[in-house]
Amino acid sequence: MTRHSARAPSLLVLGLALVLSPTAQAKKKKNAEPAMPPVGWQTEEGWTTKCYFPPNWGAMQETDRKMARAKALDEMKSQWLGGLDDGVSFSERSVDDLETTLLGRPEGIEAVAAQNLDYCKKVATGQGDTGAWESWIKGLPAKLTSGECRTPFDYTMFDYLDIFKDWNRTVPICEGNKVRITATLNDKYRVRDNGPWINAAGDPDVSTAGSEEFPCNMEGCFEGMFYARFVTEKGVETILPVGTSYVFEAPENGEISYRINDTTFYDNKWFKTGAIEDHTAIEISPAN
Repeated sequence: MTRHSARAPSLLVLGLALVLSPTAQAKKKKNAEPAMPPVGWQTEEGWTTKCYFPPNWGAMQETDRKMARAKALDEMKSQWLGGLDDGVSFSERSVDDLETTLLGRPEGIEAVAAQNLDYCKKVATGQGDTGAWESWIKGLPAKLTSGECRTPFDYTMFDYLDIFKDWNRTVPICEGNKVRITATLNDKYRVRDNGPWINAAGDPDVSTAGSEEFPCNMEGCFEGMFYARFVTEKGVETILPVGTSYVFEAPENGEISYRINDTTFYDNKWFKTGAIEDHTAIEISPAN
């Protein structure tokens, strides 16, 4: 008679139990999960400073994402201003300029946080320096606002012409802004000893068109004339022979500055009547 082992079924059941055990399956699945990337302040052996690791933005709900952006900016700013006492400390003005720019464009915080981590890692591992890091921070506001204009000219500016120096003032305007520049007619000055008393229109008998000596040397420019220049963000300059009135529409974002068309300033003089001295008033206003 053939005898069958009583232990065979038990071993089979035990094997199946091990294979099918929920605990074993869960443990195997848990061990297979990849490690989550670090978030927050982290450091590694040999690093000279901690670095802020941003979260996985794409995995967050919009409300949480907004809060995480604000937190990331605060954390990075604390290091930029020397709060970690790790040798990293940048210009307060540069940091404030970047913070102001990012507060108006919070979505940009995500890319900035990623790039900031790269700079921090390089400094922490001795592969970079804080000078390059700070230069990057200083340049970010211009890059983030490239093509934008934050200074639309929608007000009226009053000033007095200074005939004793070159560019009097800089007035930023945006592309498409149309401005009217005017100067008073009755106030007189002269730009050379024994020269004629003139107003902002300049000396009508001395044209400076084509002259390399005078800064305003296009058609319509005269000696002593009040004129302006418009300089785009790319540095392209346009001369505006204002005289007593001129309307200009900005083709790009840029700045307007002004002065008189003269080569020397030490010999200039305002006209006086008794104790009253003339002063040419300037007005720049929207030309709607």
